[in-house]
Amino acid sequence: MRTDHLFFRLFQALPETLFELIAVEPPPSSCYSFQSVEVKETALRIDGVFVPTAAGQPFYFVEVQFQKDSDIYWRLFIELLLYMRQQNLCADWRAVAIFPEQSQDVDVPESLRDLADGPRFKRVYLNTLRVTEASSLRLGLVELIAIKDEGDFIEGARQLLRRTRQQTVAEQEGIRLLGLIETVIVYKLSYSREEIEAMFGLEELKKTRYFQEVAEEARQKGLQEGRQEGRQEGELTLIVRILTKKFGTLEPEISEKLRRMTIQQLETFAEASLDFANIAQLNAWLEESGS
Repeated sequence: MRTDHLFFRLFQALPETLFELIAVEPPPSSCYSFQSVEVKETALRIDGVFVPTAAGQPFYFVEVQFQKDSDIYWRLFIELLLYMRQQNLCADWRAVAIFPEQSQDVDVPESLRDLADGPRFKRVYLNTLRVTEASSLRLGLVELIAIKDEGDFIEGARQLLRRTRQQTVAEQEGIRLLGLIETVIVYKLSYSREEIEAMFGLEELKKTRYFQEVAEEARQKGLQEGRQEGRQEGELTLIVRILTKKFGTLEPEISEKLRRMTIQQLETFAEASLDFANIAQLNAWLEESGS
């Protein structure tokens, strides 16, 4: 999962976050729907667009850039202007570029300076965020995404989980926030579900969609692997019995090669073995197939 996907999830669930980042009074959440859109003629994808659902509100285009890209400004302005043209829109617009720090930003091409330096465009450098206990949980989530050091991240995640439990009133809102927090945790930490659960020790995490989906996925995978292994073992046993009856006890090397075969290879081998007149032909087939 790329970092921009985390922001997509965050903006989709909590659209007010963008307006807090750029210090603009958030409109009612019903005023916008957040979308990822593709500019079809050029196959360029805009990270996200806040599409107004209320009259008089501007479009907001969002680009999340966590790697240095000399073409970032060309892409951003070409994409948003093409989008406006394709949609035949005459509405007002704003654009926001989000960087982890200023060092990831690049010089604006001279021909785009009027756009980039104008009132419609804002840059956000996440390392300059000053998030305190009084800040919103939304900004806490943004800060969590930006933390690089694993130790600092784990501590920050614990604090944000604690604040979420303390500050959240509505159960549905709490589950939504916890779901976003665990998405960030899973993305940033290469740990198993059990390790994460033990590390943060929160029963609430088990209610989130990710943990429910992972648990179900693990169960289905176990069932599938069990069926696959059982089928493979059965196929191998049958082949060994037939070959032993035809040629006598098999050499350990042949048995080992058969054990290493996938179920598809075993099925192919079983069909070919019907034509083997002697053990030499069997060995020749194995040699030829690279088994």
